[in-house]
Amino acid sequence: MKTLTSFVDDCCLIATNARYAALELYLTYVNWCLNRGCAVHDQFSFLEEMEEQGYVYIQRKRASFFEGISVLPPYRVE
Repeated sequence: MKTLTSFVDDCCLIATNARYAALELYLTYVNWCLNRGCAVHDQFSFLEEMEEQGYVYIQRKRASFFEGISVLPPYRVE
């Protein structure tokens, strides 16, 4: 999934102490794809690809997030 790699390179900060909500990360990815005219992959494919790239997905009762990655402020979806 080349678009995911480009998204991470363009919009994200990779750090061992980083953590970001999974839904917000996916919505940021969707927004980034739409702004560039790229195909958007569904959230399940996104989750699988992120895990394949080594990002840890944590799911708890009230939240789910990825460890090791965060979105740079200019790209955050509000």
